[in-house]
Amino acid sequence: MKVPALPKLALVALAMAAAPLSAQTQAASACDRPPEAKEISVMADWLPWASQGPIVAAQLKGFYKDEGITVNLMSPANPADPIRLVAAERVTFSLTYVPEVMMAREQGIPIVSVGTTMRVLSSGLFFKGEKPIKSAADLKGMTLGVGPKQDAQAFLSTVLEAGGLTRNDVKIVDPGFAHKEMILTDRIDAAHGLTYGEGMVANDQMIAQGNKGAGWLMYTDFGVPKMYYQLLVGNENWIEKNAATTCRFLRATRKGVEEWRTNPQEAISWIAAKNTQFTKPQHEKMHQMTATHWTGPSGEVFRQDEKVWAEARDWALKRQIIKKTVPATTYFTNRFVN
Repeated sequence: MKVPALPKLALVALAMAAAPLSAQTQAASACDRPPEAKEISVMADWLPWASQGPIVAAQLKGFYKDEGITVNLMSPANPADPIRLVAAERVTFSLTYVPEVMMAREQGIPIVSVGTTMRVLSSGLFFKGEKPIKSAADLKGMTLGVGPKQDAQAFLSTVLEAGGLTRNDVKIVDPGFAHKEMILTDRIDAAHGLTYGEGMVANDQMIAQGNKGAGWLMYTDFGVPKMYYQLLVGNENWIEKNAATTCRFLRATRKGVEEWRTNPQEAISWIAAKNTQFTKPQHEKMHQMTATHWTGPSGEVFRQDEKVWAEARDWALKRQIIKKTVPATTYFTNRFVN
């Protein structure tokens, strides 16, 4: 029998009731019902890599099948697809980032984060270890490779401000996808990167050439709040109509998180076969570098903290990524996390 769709704003109505159910009770109740949608799609952030490990593990181990759902994991054709397609309900969920959710909400797009996946923001400016860079002030006069994405540019502005610099004190170029190569060949001095992505590969190549490894100015050391790195988001209208499917998807993926953390080899082999831009040892190293990023201080998985979102919102307002102050709870829900 088909389960009736939850009415829009049901969560608000329940919260206002005289004897409201707890969020945990609501989630448990949703998970006890059959899934409304038995086949869903997840738009990833890129080709298969460590950020998708738990989803891959859950597929390989049959955790989604156990919940009565089929999950189709797909890679985006361009970086805008994860938000755009989930907003249009052409995909069910997508992997995206905190600034993307805040910007989407401000534009009236009904995107909501149902869980944080990789909790640690591990981005920064990386450079050859031999460079005379010890602080943000040392960037003066240097050429920096930072792409046009609004959040990356805001990260850079925050670092420069911490060093008493302005954008006029440096030269900023768009490196495209060649930032690692441009660092290694001294065409730029430092570049925006991820420690366990391009930064990891560049570091290994520097050491292999007999040089020091990569140096880093981590964004969170210079005024960028410790926001979540990556999120699972969905269209809130679809989620309200498919609460059981949402809950079951997260429950199965949570089992995938544990499998990915403790027994990753099957999933790593699958990922390495699909994404040959990294070697299998590099995929294994990415797993090792991020194994602790899936759980919070108390071992929680997916659950989001209002304070983390509030700090990210305040930073985004200061950097004019967004212009309106809204409650931090606008951006996320823990309703389906159990």
